[in-house]
Amino acid sequence: MVIVLFIFYAWFCIQVLMNLRLKLPLAVNALLFMAIEVVLTNKLTISGLNLQLFQINQNIPHFIALILHNDFTITFILIAFANVFLLSSKTSVRTGIAVYAFGIQLLLGMELHRNQVLIYKEWDYLNESLMILLLMLYTLLFGKLFQWMASREGWIR
Repeated sequence: MVIVLFIFYAWFCIQVLMNLRLKLPLAVNALLFMAIEVVLTNKLTISGLNLQLFQINQNIPHFIALILHNDFTITFILIAFANVFLLSSKTSVRTGIAVYAFGIQLLLGMELHRNQVLIYKEWDYLNESLMILLLMLYTLLFGKLFQWMASREGWIR
């Protein structure tokens, strides 16, 4: 059941990105996807395995749910966040997407804990919140960098 739940979450987050009216160029989104994936994989490895702040459930359905969450759900939330934030000039829209991105990532982190996909040892929701904010900041910085690169190299139509 946990796999079905996280497939639904991944599908929802992909649909949010695909239904955006304005999107960054495909090359920017592809580079941003790769940059986010590098950080998410390293975050999971360092926090879970090296520092042992949480334990990853080795049960196959739970592990697949973690992969779906880490590789699709969070990545597409952050890409949608960067697309809306960088292409909108309205403060209300920027605030709204920031609240959405932060809130849904925090709720999905709680869902991972509730379904015992991640078993917290020295990890808590404050650590989770700080990590989400750092990931959002990282996404914006690299999104802006890749957007600048696209305009300089002529990738924008």
